[in-house]
Amino acid sequence: MRNYFKYLGLALGVVTAFSFMALVNTVSVSAAGKSAAELQREQALANPYPNDLGPDRLDAATMKAYPAKFFTGLAAAEKLMAKDDHTGQLPADTGGYALMLVRCSTCHSAARPLNSRFVEVPGEGKPGTPAYIASAAAAMKKLKAEQPELFDAKNAGVWEVGDHIWSRYVHRMMNKPGCPVNGVEGKKIWEFLVYDGMHRKVGAAAAAWKAHQDKLIDEFKAKYPKRYAELKEDNDL
Repeated sequence: MRNYFKYLGLALGVVTAFSFMALVNTVSVSAAGKSAAELQREQALANPYPNDLGPDRLDAATMKAYPAKFFTGLAAAEKLMAKDDHTGQLPADTGGYALMLVRCSTCHSAARPLNSRFVEVPGEGKPGTPAYIASAAAAMKKLKAEQPELFDAKNAGVWEVGDHIWSRYVHRMMNKPGCPVNGVEGKKIWEFLVYDGMHRKVGAAAAAWKAHQDKLIDEFKAKYPKRYAELKEDNDL
């Protein structure tokens, strides 16, 4: 029962945090004249991950197989990207993938989330409700039974599976100075990343995903040996 209330509180926090971050998130300027976003981008470039070496767009076949809602407003998003404008206005119905391309690349390439090892196992129904939490737990148990390799320590650089891992990560990014993502946008980005992880990284796609991640890690090790050693030691590949 204690764990139930623990996860209920975490799940309810997803909804409230997305709205709250829209109120407290502002763009600051450093004494050197650089915006907070520019400083965050410099930091990301100075501390690369294997993810960064992967593609920064989904391929056409994957996009065709995904729900169309994720790609609403994509043309407008690409126009902003062409101008390196990450804070420009987008249509209200812009989807999670389009938002991720523009907003998340404020501080780093969209390759970082697209090639991330993170997989969030979702529940059914409204996030934060007991039914959602219970169904997410059941789905996690099923995934562990069907694909134990996803949870094997030797594959830590390929998969990191959790019941709220993307919601936590998106919250953390929204908390960073200069992040332009508001609460509504954050929720849409989260929904896309959860869907993407469950359809491109596990199940029938698991073997292809592992090959992809292993290749990125090998390339990263050759290109950034010192950074690779640091991440390897921290189990953060």
